[in-house]
Amino acid sequence: MKAKQAGVLSALLASICCLGPLLLIAVGLGSAAGLVGRSSWLFLIGGIAVLTWAWAKYLREKTICDCEHRTMQERRSGMFTLLVATVIVFGFGGLNISHYVFASAPVPAQVRTQLANGLSRAVIPVEGMSCVTCEIAVRHALKRVDGVKFAHVSVATKSATVDFEPGKTNPEQLVAAINSTGYRASLPNKVNDSTSMAENKKANGSKTELALASAGENATATTPDRISLFKVSLQCPAAPQIGCGSASKPILLDLERQPAAREAWLNRAGTIIAVVWKPESDAATRRNVIAELKEDYATEMQGPSRDEDLKSLLSGKGWYRGTDVDRLSEEEAGIIAARFVRRVQAKTALAKDKAEGLEHALTDAIRKQLTGDCSAPGQKQPSIQDVASKYLDRDQLKILKEVCERGVRPLSNER
Repeated sequence: MKAKQAGVLSALLASICCLGPLLLIAVGLGSAAGLVGRSSWLFLIGGIAVLTWAWAKYLREKTICDCEHRTMQERRSGMFTLLVATVIVFGFGGLNISHYVFASAPVPAQVRTQLANGLSRAVIPVEGMSCVTCEIAVRHALKRVDGVKFAHVSVATKSATVDFEPGKTNPEQLVAAINSTGYRASLPNKVNDSTSMAENKKANGSKTELALASAGENATATTPDRISLFKVSLQCPAAPQIGCGSASKPILLDLERQPAAREAWLNRAGTIIAVVWKPESDAATRRNVIAELKEDYATEMQGPSRDEDLKSLLSGKGWYRGTDVDRLSEEEAGIIAARFVRRVQAKTALAKDKAEGLEHALTDAIRKQLTGDCSAPGQKQPSIQDVASKYLDRDQLKILKEVCERGVRPLSNER
């Protein structure tokens, strides 16, 4: 085999790792696509090995020709072919290496998180993706499912985030669509509501014993006298029907750092904070924490109203602990984004796809602002205007700026 031919072969081997899955999916061979994607490193190593051999052969032939003072046939075209092959091999290699350099911890499955616009959101772990072209294959399969409005696939977090209409599809069908591409997706054996305490426990990485309604060895571990409830006013300014995640998060985390407190929870409405005390905490230590709460923003609950809210807490539904209040911030971001888009549409015409894309982009940008989520430490968050420039022209951006200046709170004619 000539060096030139070997160079072409190396480029083909390297490109198979990323382009191969897309071609196989296009012809209906999804399972084979996943197999190729999971074996990407074998093709890359093969491409690098063949390319190394091609360069060695080319340089050896060139040395011999130089020594014998004769011209090497097809010298210029051979050099050009090898240079192009080198760029292709290392280009596709870079795509795969970036997956490891920028990878983050796999996200846990989150199923049927309710959004403000009537859609549900599912975050589904996906295994087997090796580079950015794998994202394209999975995203294409998801968008073909009837009822899917938005799909974002990340090889870095090994997950797919999907917004869908609950009446048209469900997480099981989304998993089936992903698996049809040959990549592996799955849901937990037991699916809990996104606001259930069981999922809150998992998100915070610690065990809670509040489920007194379930008989078991911990059924009497936490008694009502070890729980204090406080009236607070932590409603979301943009959506008064839910609690404000960004305002309540530091409060809850600070409470759990107190020596006497074991857990701190916020109800969905943002009107009650519950503190679960450690068994070893004494009355004096608890009083200090309670005094700080009362001084700042809270009123301790007593009597029948406390009993009703205590039942709600112990049921495990509609309460958020610690960083899990970020889910309220995500919901708030969706409400604000939808409100901004409606205000813009009231003043200028927007195509449906642009309006939907703008809403999703604004939701993600506002969510990051509310939760402090950055893709890299110290990275500056893009402004709303920067995010919207992909969907709006100059005049429409001016309208959006005016819309934002009116604030995030609902106006008298808005919901």
